[in-house]
Amino acid sequence: MGKKTVIHIQDLFFSYEENPVLQQLDFSIQEGDLLALVGPNGSGKTTLLKILLGILSPKAGRVLLDNKPLQSYAPKERAKHIAYVSQQPALNFPLTAFELVALGRYPHSGRFKAAKPDAAAVNEALKLTETIHLRERKFSTLSGGEKQKVLISRALAQSARILLLDEPTLHLDLYHQIQILKILKELCVERSAIVVAVLHELNLVSLYADKVAMLRRGIIHAFGPVREVLNETNIKEVFGVAMAAREESESGARYFIPRDRLA
Repeated sequence: MGKKTVIHIQDLFFSYEENPVLQQLDFSIQEGDLLALVGPNGSGKTTLLKILLGILSPKAGRVLLDNKPLQSYAPKERAKHIAYVSQQPALNFPLTAFELVALGRYPHSGRFKAAKPDAAAVNEALKLTETIHLRERKFSTLSGGEKQKVLISRALAQSARILLLDEPTLHLDLYHQIQILKILKELCVERSAIVVAVLHELNLVSLYADKVAMLRRGIIHAFGPVREVLNETNIKEVFGVAMAAREESESGARYFIPRDRLA
């Protein structure tokens, strides 16, 4: 039996005033997918995430969540399904890391009190990102990388089955980039979560993504399994950079290096 389709984007078109940003988007996302959105700056990746979150409405076409129009969900109900980590978060929350992550539990709270498992969910999220030692620190005092991991913790604490992340490895060193992507991959494998992430490091996309949507000028240039989509031809056509594909003999992992290091 195939995996269940959870999100379906149908003939989606979006523009800011008279400037088209996304056109002719039509694809589906299934449970357990880690989908990487890749493409040059300005290709519409962040806008697509905001449409999937429901804070932007398409000018034409629609997004279905479990076969229901996304916009038919009330905001709090939508937040039970979808969590989001933006690229440019506010930098001076007057809260501790624990308090900030606890905000992710809001969709599960009652009218007058928080849900009982809140503290456990918050601590589990902080442990997953190895930020439990920061729980009493003010968010404003953290480094850029620490802030990013705490914001990802907030999304994890939300217990949503769909995670939308705009450059989740921003500000992180290589160790923590791999750590975060490993956590996201495990959520997909072990909990059938869906992760849709804007990523720029193609070698990490090759290692961790299941599927790739390559955007170019607001149109899907290629979509499908990572090994089919991420190749020398598509990278050259989308990014204008000649890359050479190499494959590791033991693991079969594929990685890419520029053909001209000075280009």
